[in-house]
This record gives sequence, structure tokens and C-alpha cells, in this order.
Amino acid sequence: MNDNRVSSREWGLLGALLAVFFLVAFVTYSHLGEDAFITFRYTRNFAKGLGLVFNEGERVEGYSNLLWLLVLTPFEWLGIRLHVAARILSTLSFAGIVVAGWWCARRLAQREDRTWIRWWLPAAIALEPFLHYHDDRGLETVSYAAALAGALFVLAGGGGAWIAGLFAVAATLLRPEGIGFVAPLVVVAALDREVNFARAVKFIAPAVTAFVLQTIFRKVYYHEWIPNTMLAKHASGLNFDQLIAMTCSHAFVPAIGLVGCVAGCCVPHLRRLAVGSLLMLLAAAAFSLRAGSLLNESFRYLVAAMIPSVIGVWLLLQVLQRAKWSGLVAVALLVLVPVTIFREGSRYLRGNGDAPRSQLLARFREAQTWDLAERWRWFFHDPIYINAEAGRWTAENLPERAVIGADQIGQFGFYAGDNQRIVDVLGLADRHVARHGLTMDYLAQRNPDYLVIQTNDDSTLWPRDWRMEPSVASLRPVMQSPEFRKLYRPRWFLRSRATSLFKFGFMVYIRNDGNDAAPQEDVLVGVSDEEFEQWWRVKWEGGE
Repeated sequence: MNDNRVSSREWGLLGALLAVFFLVAFVTYSHLGEDAFITFRYTRNFAKGLGLVFNEGERVEGYSNLLWLLVLTPFEWLGIRLHVAARILSTLSFAGIVVAGWWCARRLAQREDRTWIRWWLPAAIALEPFLHYHDDRGLETVSYAAALAGALFVLAGGGGAWIAGLFAVAATLLRPEGIGFVAPLVVVAALDREVNFARAVKFIAPAVTAFVLQTIFRKVYYHEWIPNTMLAKHASGLNFDQLIAMTCSHAFVPAIGLVGCVAGCCVPHLRRLAVGSLLMLLAAAAFSLRAGSLLNESFRYLVAAMIPSVIGVWLLLQVLQRAKWSGLVAVALLVLVPVTIFREGSRYLRGNGDAPRSQLLARFREAQTWDLAERWRWFFHDPIYINAEAGRWTAENLPERAVIGADQIGQFGFYAGDNQRIVDVLGLADRHVARHGLTMDYLAQRNPDYLVIQTNDDSTLWPRDWRMEPSVASLRPVMQSPEFRKLYRPRWFLRSRATSLFKFGFMVYIRNDGNDAAPQEDVLVGVSDEEFEQWWRVKWEGGE
């Protein structure tokens, strides 16, 4: 066995890898996520002493990341913009996974001095497109992946059970399903020459304690046993198609990872890492069956499967090398490295039509015209999306204490007035809607002064009166009803100034009380085409 001390050459290589990682993270950041601003509004209210609430005095758990919210709170106290703090914390968490992967790979691979295998794992993690896609979206996604990976790497690398337990606590408090992913790792904690129950207890006891205390807090503070968000999203149950999609997405990396984990279980010094990764992948499959249509190949709920998948590929490479199948190893490297790291067909490289910052390849193609000063300014800039602009317009043009019904409560809710009360017609921050859906009776009961509903100016999609059609299908039955039209009428349509986004906007409805007969009008908000292209550094040609 080689000396455990890290040589100056290894420190240099690790530093170079981290430098590449930070460069990629900086160049390829995508865009802030809508849901992150729900947490930001909770954070802002909590920092102001109003409690963990979306609206003052309404105790509804509309977030699903308690620890993330609490970690962001000091930044709000210090006056640091929350989206900037969230981006920095996510990137540092991501770097932590790279270092942890290097540490674990070094401890496990050094036994037979496979230098190239030792570095493959941290390099693959550092360039993982899924994590880069979510790195700057403002959510807990990457930090959650770091907590899960940290627990797994510490246990597999022979680190202290208490240290792994702290990572497990973080995962438990970062996501409601976190306990379901760290609990199976108790098997890894117990693996030794003999079953080590004491180590298993040291690992899992803090996480279970944190889970129980959070559940008790939720019941006392919110009067619920489970988060309101879980009810609002209506997990759809058994969905085998989604399981297949998850397993075969990302260029089949989860499937290859499963094979590698099974193979790694046969190698004694790799067994802990293989068993832990396999259990986490199986837990991800079980979660996908439960969550059903909530999942797709880019959604953050699948983040728990990403690091175990990469580990499984690494384990497969180790097993192939151990069998001295050098030719097969060479082919595997030629195929798996570009597939795992770059994955040309992945949506994280191609990006989405409504998220130009998510086009990783487009960001790399900008290398010849980089304006780093501009890119740095954008990193700190507040969002210019139509959702945020609608919130700003609402804060400036509607009464300070207005009650506003809305279906996009993230950026809109955050940038609306602090004293404007938001009724979430989709239920994330409304207990009744989460359980029963929006009904006309409940809308009449809440009686908001205004409704601000996302809509789409496209007669091919909405052949009837499109201005009465919300983009979210579940709202259409209520808003098409005669009762709704008796209570509300459209007054303003908030459009983006950027022509590429001109068809999308927010319809603002007012009460149909007959006192204001002003005609409906369009309002242009946001940035011009030139500013849009400058700030986003992307040309919209043919809508692409």
C-alpha cells in the first residue's frame, strides 16, 4: 500500500481540477429557478422576524428545504442578495463533492496505484452537466447532492461515523425525502469484518433525531405532519414509464452505474462504496415510482441518483482494470468519458427554449467573445424574467396592502410588495388549495382584490378567448366558468418588451364591480431586445 500522505504533485493536480471546475461553473451557469424565490420570500420574512411564513400571519409550509432557508437567513441580515448567496453556496457545495470524491477515490484506488482511475471520479463529478445545470438556480439541489455524497464518501472511505452522520443530518433537513436516501446507508456504516452495530447507530442516530424534531416542529408550527408542498404537487403514484425514463436517461449512465455497483460489490475494498451507491440508486428508483409524473430527466428531484451513477461508472472501470482487460478498459475510457462528462445529446448541453442560459454548448461557443466583466455583473444582477418584472409592476402599481391571487408565486411573489398578500391558487403556499384544488367557492371566499395569472397570447393554442385562458391547465375550469367572469374581468396584460418573449405574459384581473369601466390594455415591462441579448448573451434565431 502506498503512503497516505498527499504529495505536492497531487495537491497541484487537485488545484488544477478545481480551477477548471470553477471556470466551467462560471461560464456555464444557467438561470435562476422560479421556485427558489419562494424560499427567498420565506427567508426574507423570517429574517424580518415575521416567522417562517410566505404571508405574514399565515403559517403554511410552502418551502421544502428548511436547512437551506436557515443557511440563507444570515445573508439576508447582512444585506447580501439571496440569489447571489445561493449561487455561491451551491458552487462551494459542488466543489466539496469534487474534493470528497477525490479523497474517497484516493483511499480506495491507491491500493494498486491506479493513478488514472483515482482521478477519473473527481474529474467526472467536476464536469457533471446535471449539477452544473442546477448550480446557480438558487435552490438546495446541489447542496443536497453534496450532503448525500458526503455521507456516502465518508462511510465508504473509512471516515468517522459521526462525520458521516452530520452529512446525513444535512440531507435530512435539506429535503423532505432526504431521510429516505440516507437511511439505507446504515448498511454501509455497519459493513466491517464483522457487523458493526455501534458504527451504524453513530451514523443514523443524528439523522433520525433531526427528522423527528423537524416533524414535531412542523406539527406544532404548521399543524401538519407532512410539508404542504407534498400535498400541492400531488405525487401521482406508480409510473413505470418514468422509472424507465430515469434509468435510461443521461446517455444510460444510471443503467451503467447500476451494473458497475453490482460488479463493485464483488471487490472487497470497493464493497462499501458499491453497496452504498447501489442502495441510493435503488432508493432513487423507488422515489421515482412514488413521485411519478413529477419527474423528468432534468428535474431536481433526480439529483440523488447523479453522484451514485457516476460512482457506478467509476466502479465498473476499476473492475475492468482489476480483471486486466486492458483493451476493454481503453474502449470504456474512450466511450464513457465523453458520454459521462459531456453527453452531447443531453438537454443540459442543448438547453431549453425558455432558458437561454441553460445552453451549455452555447456558453462554450462564446469563448471568442467573452466579456468577463459583463458576465460578472450578470452574476449579481436581479432577474429580468417576465415573472420578476410582473412582480415589480405589481409592487409599483397596485395598492400596498392588496390581496393578490397568483399562479406563479416564486419570482412574482418575491418582487411584489412586501405588504401585498399573495393567495397561491396552485396551493404550494395555501393549505386549502393543496388539498382540494382551486374552486370557485374558495376563490370567492378569499376574494382577492386582483388576480395575476400567467397566460399565453397564442390563438392556435387557445382558440377561444385566449385572454381568459391561464397557461396552467388546472386553473382553466374555474376561470372559464360564468361565475368567475361575473366576479373578475381582465384589466392589464403584462407583456415582455423583448419580442422573443412577446407572446408570454401575465393577465391582471380586477374585481368586476362596475365601478371601473376602464378598457383592457397591454403593458410592456422588462428589457428591450437589445438589452435582452446583451444581458443574456444569446441570439434568438427562429425562437431557438
